[in-house]
Amino acid sequence: MELNKIMELKMKYYILSFITIISIAILTDGCSKLKENITQPQALSIHKTGFNDTTSANFHGKFLAVNNFDFASCQKCHAADFKGGITGVSCYNCHTEGAGPLACNTCHGDFHDPTRTAPPRDASGNTSTSLITVGAHDSHLYNNGFGIVACENCHKIPTASNAADHFSHGPQPNIVKLDSLAIHGIATDASFDTSTGTCANTYCHGNFEFKKSDAPTERKFAYTSDKMTGNAKTVTWTKLDGSQAPCGSCHGTPDGFISPVGHIKLPITECVACHSTVVNEKGEIIDKTRHINGQINYALNKRK
Repeated sequence: MELNKIMELKMKYYILSFITIISIAILTDGCSKLKENITQPQALSIHKTGFNDTTSANFHGKFLAVNNFDFASCQKCHAADFKGGITGVSCYNCHTEGAGPLACNTCHGDFHDPTRTAPPRDASGNTSTSLITVGAHDSHLYNNGFGIVACENCHKIPTASNAADHFSHGPQPNIVKLDSLAIHGIATDASFDTSTGTCANTYCHGNFEFKKSDAPTERKFAYTSDKMTGNAKTVTWTKLDGSQAPCGSCHGTPDGFISPVGHIKLPITECVACHSTVVNEKGEIIDKTRHINGQINYALNKRK
């Protein structure tokens, strides 16, 4: 009886040992094959190839444009200040301005020049002046020898990048909101027609009047009627051939004089007599902060 038990135990031991050896052999051979065929995982990324390539269809600027510039999604991974977050990748590596990706020239204007925040280069990357989103921005803001034009004259400036109605594409009704200088004085009916791209009844283009009754006694001599008025010229935003704003186009009279209607007629070389802080003896503007500024800059020229 005892012998049978011993033999049974030995048999179980041999069987168990055999099974163990076979299992080890199978596992060892299997792992060896797995190691030979293993493929290294690619770096984890939620963005498509070309996300940082400005020439790619997957460039993140284009991605943001079609997603209504949803910067909040970017902040989920790159942190509220865009300086890395869980990704460890700072947006300031490329967006070097103080506001980072939220700087105005990120989406429009010159990406490399924070002083040029208006088109050329609209929010869709267009630069053609034939487009209403580009048009005469440059000649109004950066190459303007007539006066000082500010963005807020024609647009409602958002207090934050995610302000309501900030991100608009194309000629939509809320893209232009004439204000401040554009609607100065009697120009309360100033308007911009998005369908024709025309600007009408703005103070900037001659919709003004100065009443003789409001003028001090020493200035009344300049009036030929009860008030002086401008031309209230309607201009096309995308017409940049220089024909819409030659000197006198906004307040000159049809007979060739530069003076407003209701003003004594004088050649342009005589404007300096009363407006010496604005123009010189040639009729050239010497201080554009004093021209098209909503005021009568009257200063006698004390000639020797």
